[in-house]
Amino acid sequence: MDDTRAYVLDAGLRPVGAGVAGELYLGGNGLARGYFGRAGLTAERFVADPFTPGRRLYRSGDVVRWRPEGRLEFLGRGDGQVKIRGFRIELAEVEGVLGRCAGVGQVTVLAREDRPGVKRLVAYVVPAAGGEPDVEAWRAHLASVLPEYMVPSAFVTLDALPLTPNGKVDRRALPAPQLRSDKPHVAPRTETERLLCDIWSEVLGTDRVGVHDNFLDLGGDSIAGLKVASRLRAHAGVELSSRTVFDDPTVEALARTVVDSRSVGPEQSLLRSTNDEALPLSCAQERLWFLDNFTPGGTEYNTGLALRLTGELDVAALQTAVDGVVARHDALRTTLDSSEGEGRQTVLPSLIVPVRRIDVSAVELAEGDAALDRVLRTEQATPFDLRNDPLIRVLLVTVSADEHVLVISVHHIVTDGWSMGIIGRELGELYSVAVRGRSAELPELPVRYGDYSVWQRDRLRSGELDDQLAYWRKQLAGVEALELPTDRPRPTVRTGAGAMHTFQVPAQLAADLAETARRQGASLFMALIAVTQLLFSRYTGQSDIAVGTVVSGRERAELEELVGFFVNTLVLRSRIDESRTFGELLSEVRDTTLDAFAHQDVPFDRVVDEVAPERDTSRTPLFQALVVLQNSLDLNGGFGDLDAERVCVPRESSRFDLTLEFWEDEDGLTGEVEFSTD
Repeated sequence: MDDTRAYVLDAGLRPVGAGVAGELYLGGNGLARGYFGRAGLTAERFVADPFTPGRRLYRSGDVVRWRPEGRLEFLGRGDGQVKIRGFRIELAEVEGVLGRCAGVGQVTVLAREDRPGVKRLVAYVVPAAGGEPDVEAWRAHLASVLPEYMVPSAFVTLDALPLTPNGKVDRRALPAPQLRSDKPHVAPRTETERLLCDIWSEVLGTDRVGVHDNFLDLGGDSIAGLKVASRLRAHAGVELSSRTVFDDPTVEALARTVVDSRSVGPEQSLLRSTNDEALPLSCAQERLWFLDNFTPGGTEYNTGLALRLTGELDVAALQTAVDGVVARHDALRTTLDSSEGEGRQTVLPSLIVPVRRIDVSAVELAEGDAALDRVLRTEQATPFDLRNDPLIRVLLVTVSADEHVLVISVHHIVTDGWSMGIIGRELGELYSVAVRGRSAELPELPVRYGDYSVWQRDRLRSGELDDQLAYWRKQLAGVEALELPTDRPRPTVRTGAGAMHTFQVPAQLAADLAETARRQGASLFMALIAVTQLLFSRYTGQSDIAVGTVVSGRERAELEELVGFFVNTLVLRSRIDESRTFGELLSEVRDTTLDAFAHQDVPFDRVVDEVAPERDTSRTPLFQALVVLQNSLDLNGGFGDLDAERVCVPRESSRFDLTLEFWEDEDGLTGEVEFSTD
C-alpha cells in the first residue's frame, strides 16, 4: 500500500533485528486519527512516531519478525504474551516447539497462578494417536532449544483439550497441575526446618519449600531477608541478621545456624500506647521538620503515586475507599507542631480527604498527554503546610469516560515508598468491596506510628545502638564527596531545584543482570549498586565511591502493614579497581550491603553527626547520589473490574545531586533519574 510503513519494534520503540520477535507498528498517510469516543484506547494504541516528528504509529498488537528475505512472519498476538519471573514469554512460541516433539498431538501452554504471587508455565498435551507420553523427553527437547525460563514447570497429559462452543480451547476448564519443584523435594525433618519452611513459604509466596531449596532461586532479596530475620526473632527468639540468610541460603544450612545461635528470648513487642496526646517525632521526621522550618514551602519531600484506572469508575466507591484508608492509618491524620522547642505529632480523631476532580477529556488528542503532564506537575509542585494542612491529597484526573488517573500526594514526613504501596493496595481492596456494596474486612493494625516513635526514642536513650554507631564511624571515616561533572559551577548553598528523566532497561538485560547477581549469591539490588558505582567512578575518575540508599526500617513484623515514615538512609562505600573482575566488585558490594543492613537501626542523622560534623552547604552530607530499587507496586488485582497501572509523576525538585530509582515491571526495569538542575 502506498505510503504505508511497517516497523517491528521492542517495548522501548526501538527497531529489532531480523529474526527477533517484536510488535508490528504501522504508519503513513492512511493511518486513522484514533478510536471514536475512546480517548484511553486511542492513547494506548496510537503512539508518537519516534522516526517522523509530528506523526503517529498504530500498535497492531501482532507479534512478528522479519525474515531474511524481507518478509514479515506472524508469530501470534501480543496478548498471548505472559510474564514469568520478569521474562516476557510468547506462549505460541513454546507451543510451536512442543508441538514438533515426537508423540505430541495437540498442545496448549498457559501461565497459571494457582496461588497468589506464584506464576508458573504449564503445558497441556494430548498425545498423538498411538504415541506414548514422554514428559522427560519433551522437557529435554524444550531445554535444548529454548531458554530455561520458557520451559514449562509442569506437563499435564489429557485425552482431549476442553473446547468452548465455538471450538477454541477453554482455558478455564484446564485442570490445575501437580507442580513439582526444580529440585528433588525433601520435606523438613526437624522443628527448626519446619519453622523455616513455613516462614519462607509466607515471605516468598511459594507453595512448597524443601530443605535444599535456595533462597535466591525462590526469588529472595534483601527485603525478604529482613522479613525472614524478623519472623525468626518473633517465633524462635533468635537474633540473626539478614546477612545470615544470604550466607546460609538453604533451609538446611540456615536451620543449623539457628540451632547453634544464642537465644535472646521472646521478642518484646512494640506496645500500643494509650496516650492520645501529642507524641514525639521519630528521628526521620525530626530531620524533615527541621528542614521545613528552615525553608518553608519546599516540595522536595512531596511523594506522589499516580495510577491509570481504565474502565467504568465508581467515584462514590473511590471516595469510600479513601475515607477507609485515612481512617485506618493514624499517620495520614497527623499534623505537626512544636512544644517546648521540640517537634510533636498530633493525630486527628477523624479527617475527611475529598477526592478533587479535574477533567481534561475535552482537550484535543494531540495535547492530551501534555495537559495531563501539566496537571501532574502542578500537583507535585504544590507544597504542604505541615502545621495546618492534611498531609495527604487525592486528585482524580478524567482523561476520557473510561480512563482516569488517580493521584495520591503525601508529604514524606508521614510516608515512604513502602507505605505508598500499602496505600495503593488498600485503596484497591476497599474500592473493590465498596462497588459491591460490602463492608471492608482489613485486619486490625497492632500498633500506630506514634508507638514506633516512642519505641525508637527509648532505644536511642538506652545505648542499645552504640555498637552500630561505632561501625559507621569506622566504615565512613574519610569518605570523599562525589565530584560528578557539572554544566556550571556548584552553588554555594545547595538548592532543591530539579528535574526528572525516565528510561527503560530491557527485560532481557535486567534478567541477565539478576542472573549474574544470583550466581554470586547477591540480589538484583546489589548488582545495580555495583553497576552505578562503577559508572560514577568512570564519570569522576575517583576510586572511592560512596552512594546512598534507603532501607524499609520495618525489621519488625508489627510494622509491615503500617503507613508511616520508617525508611532509613544508609551509605554504601566501595573501592573501584578496574584491574579486578566485575564479579569481584559485586562480591565486595554484596558484603558491604549486608553489613550495612546489619547496622541499619542507627538513624542517618546520628551517623552524620558522628562522621561529618562539619557541613558543606553546597552538598548533602556523606553522599551526593542515591540509588534505590523500589518494590513493585503490587495491587493484587485490586480496583474491582478496573485495570490499574502506575504512571510516573514528573518532579521539578531534587533532594540530591542525582537519584537513580528503579522499578521492576513487565518490561524489565523502569529507571527514573532525579537530578539537581542548579
